[in-house]
Amino acid sequence: MPYIDKSDIGPVDAAFSSTVAIYDLKQADNGKIQVLIYRGNTKGAATVPIAISGTGTTQLTLASNTVTFNDGEGKAYITLNYNFAAIPPATKYIVTLTISDATMVSKSKVSAVRVEAQLPLNYASFGTGTYESEFYEESWSQPVQKANVSTTLDFYKLPGCYYAGYDIVFRVNNGVLLVDQQNIGWLYSAAYGYVHVSPQTNTISGKRHTWNSRFVLPTAGLAFGGTYDETFIMP
Repeated sequence: MPYIDKSDIGPVDAAFSSTVAIYDLKQADNGKIQVLIYRGNTKGAATVPIAISGTGTTQLTLASNTVTFNDGEGKAYITLNYNFAAIPPATKYIVTLTISDATMVSKSKVSAVRVEAQLPLNYASFGTGTYESEFYEESWSQPVQKANVSTTLDFYKLPGCYYAGYDIVFRVNNGVLLVDQQNIGWLYSAAYGYVHVSPQTNTISGKRHTWNSRFVLPTAGLAFGGTYDETFIMP
């Protein structure tokens, strides 16, 4: 008959249920991710130290560097905080949570979990507006897609804005235009590499959404001189 060898049960016996946990960030979660952690020894209360690392710590932060199990509890939750309105679209934030006291880890040795979090966006066509580029000294008809996230927050995508496959993404939160540094986009030359748009200041005037931007060549460590008003006029 199977039995549990008591020597296999540590003083806490804490572990994560898996090595990877994936979360969609939603406004209904009130800026919190709850990461489940278990323990095998449920006698008495226990406090387990938790460490966080990874590039995603720019947005995801620990509410506390410990997690507490009450007497008799076999599971608890580690809380990660984030600012929902500050999360840019199409960006995945990755952190690793680790039980930092090895004496408290279960024999399963699942002492760390990789947390991946991203804002889910459902874009739909929002018509065609006009894009005015001071950098290129021209304007063109530009389709726009919209993803409504909340009553005050909308995301917009300008597909293939400068070149096919290069999208400009921005958001409007409570009437304020927010444009993050855009992903590296189109090849300028073999010598200088790819160009991407680095917005410096953002303004809204009626349907005009303007980001005064630098055009950066990160591979070469260079940028075009000055800044340029890049404007999208909503349909």
